[in-house]
Formats: sequence, C-alpha cells, structure tokens
Amino acid sequence: MEIQKQLFDSFEIDAQLLPENRDQDEQLRAIRQLLIQRIDELIRTDFDKLKWILYRIDINEKKLTEALKADSEADAATIMADMIITRQIEKAESRKKFGDKEA
Repeated sequence: MEIQKQLFDSFEIDAQLLPENRDQDEQLRAIRQLLIQRIDELIRTDFDKLKWILYRIDINEKKLTEALKADSEADAATIMADMIITRQIEKAESRKKFGDKEA
C-alpha cells in the first residue's frame, strides 16, 4: 500500500507495528490509529518536527486551523490524521490519473 509507506516514512512509524492479515478497511483503520498515536507524540515532544512534516506532505495550514477551530472538542491528533490520510489519498489518485510520480 503506497499510502502506508509514505505515511510511515514521513512520520517514522515502524511498519512492524501494523497487525498482519487484515482486509483493506481494517488495514486503513490500523494505519490511522498508529498515525494518531505518532502525531500525539509529536505534539507533546517535537511540535516543530510535526509542522515540518505537515508542510512537506502538503497539508493546507489554513484548512487545518479551520478544522481544529470548528471542532474544538475533538482530538487534534485525530483531526490531523484524517486530513493527512485524505491528502495522501488525493495525491495517490492524482498520480494514478496523470501518471505523475511527483504529484
């Protein structure tokens, strides 16, 4: 799964933490949970690194800020993880559609 590799590389998540023998939906939920945990860790320990990763994977800062303000009761790491996964899916679809490996 291309998205998994990109997320795990960007966030320095060990792929061995991902449970095996899961269907695609379960796999995506497990990836999401690992991503939430890693984002939460970065919020607490290295916020500058988190900002750099978000910039590098092209998360729109204005949209992120609006999402965080709109749902102030929600967990920030969860909101970020959902935005990141959505953006990575968009980029993968764009690469598939246009055949561009750098989209």
